Amino acid sequence: MSGPKVVRIVTREEIIAICEGHLRRLDQAVSRWEAQAEQLGQLNEQERAATRARQARLRALVTEDQLRELQKAVPIEIEHLRRDQLAREERAVLQATEQRQHQRRMQENAALLLKALVSRTDTAPQVVQALKQLAEGAQADNAEQLLAQGFAQLNSSNEAQTLDEQQRALALRLKDDVPTPDLNTWLAERAQATRDPRLQQIDRHIAELHLLQGAACAAPFVQALARAEAQPQSQQRNLLLDSLMIELANNSRDFQLNRDSLSKLHDLANEVRTHLDTGSEALLEQISQCTASTSQAIVSELQIRCETILAAHVQAQAALARREAMLHGLAELGYEVREGMTTAWADSGKIVLRKSATPGYGVELGGKAENGRIQVRAVALSRDHDTQRDKDIETIWCTEFGRLQAMLQGNGSELLIERATGVGETPLKEALATEDEDMAAAAQLRKK
Repeated sequence: MSGPKVVRIVTREEIIAICEGHLRRLDQAVSRWEAQAEQLGQLNEQERAATRARQARLRALVTEDQLRELQKAVPIEIEHLRRDQLAREERAVLQATEQRQHQRRMQENAALLLKALVSRTDTAPQVVQALKQLAEGAQADNAEQLLAQGFAQLNSSNEAQTLDEQQRALALRLKDDVPTPDLNTWLAERAQATRDPRLQQIDRHIAELHLLQGAACAAPFVQALARAEAQPQSQQRNLLLDSLMIELANNSRDFQLNRDSLSKLHDLANEVRTHLDTGSEALLEQISQCTASTSQAIVSELQIRCETILAAHVQAQAALARREAMLHGLAELGYEVREGMTTAWADSGKIVLRKSATPGYGVELGGKAENGRIQVRAVALSRDHDTQRDKDIETIWCTEFGRLQAMLQGNGSELLIERATGVGETPLKEALATEDEDMAAAAQLRKK
């Protein structure tokens, strides 16, 4: 069928541009993954080398002309890096949470021992002072040793020192069937009833906040937690802890959303910077000033502006490649293609090509080509053409169109028929303007 038809063309240049865009996004994803993993202390050289090797293999697909495979594989790798980054963050947060909880246990245990030792007169002053510092939140590498010393003081008894040998022997016989008290057991029995389960969730949120957003962002929440724990009234303490949990959860959610949006914005800005030399400096400068505290509305508006610029650029480049591919293919088939025809087609919306082998007839290419759709049809170049020959011209064009499809496919492009009429189903259009007139009209439009 080679009457008037609407075709869709996807050029090799367009496909390569898509692949290059994928590879740029992969480069950004790898850089972001490496930076975050290093910051978390969750990256070794073997992991870095493996990621770089996968990146190199994906880049090699371009030179191997495996363009479809690249378009499938790169998004998978980017998603893998995103998930791996989140997993590393989760491991680091869990480690930081465990450290906070360990410190909390040391503080709670020291307070319990101090409370138990308060009535004792034989406790060493240096032990009491060390336990007091631990209970107030001081960190010490020998915290477990200090706790053990305090427990040993608790186990010793002033009264035991006043017993004679016979009484001491009797006491030892009575203790044979009683388990020797253990520090961890003693602490667990006393701490189990007092430890608030909400503190584990709060510790996790604060550890995440400190790790991902920094100490300065975590400080207000740490202070709020201290105020809540110091509150003597349980009802007020519960209200403060509940409020803190909600605030921390909201902060974590907002941070993740803002970080994802900001990463997307910087990726878009990098593409704008790569494609466009001038005209977007002010936009790029504004984006460079954005931080995690920038409002989501501003970030979204900047994303839309970048996407609009990129869409227009990609569309224009793709349309140019489609026009050039079609004109080059028709030139190979013997049609007269001259300099300026690509621009004339873009400006006027159509162009007519002649062929010396079929005088009085030609091919009209129409449509803006920005969306990939092009109208193609055989046309007569004068009103007094031989209508008996019109069907033969369409039949010739049918054969040529098949050759054009094969030629484009051989070059890595595709020419797909979306809608077509059969040979002779509609009268041959009379395109009275030659390509010279089309180019002149296009030039006139550019002057306006």
